Order: sequence, then C-alpha cells, then structure tokens
Amino acid sequence: TFREDANTTIDKMAAQNLNIIRKWSLSILKTAEVSRHKLSMRKKRYVIGLRPIKHLEEVLES
Repeated sequence: TFREDANTTIDKMAAQNLNIIRKWSLSILKTAEVSRHKLSMRKKRYVIGLRPIKHLEEVLES
C-alpha cells in the first residue's frame, strides 16, 4: 500500500520509525469508513487524499 519496496532508507532507526508510522496508518485506515461502499486500502488512501479536511475528523474518530 505504501510502496515499501521502493523505499531506500539507509539509517536503521529511520527505517524502524517509518515502519511504525506505516503500521499505525494501516490500523487507522482499516477501521475508517470513508464511504458506503467497501473500498480497498489504496482507494481509501486516494479518497482521503482528495478531500483530507472533510475526512480528517472521521478518520481520527475511528
């Protein structure tokens, strides 16, 4: 979902931090209900990215 294979982080601590952020983001996205339809993770990220202010409160509440 986040193109981890294309990431070229050299510092191990930075890589661990990015991993934690990715896992946290995925857990939030899994519980978020963006629309009435069942969406994939990629589509959820896309929809939220189109109108982030609109979905910010919904995502943070879930």
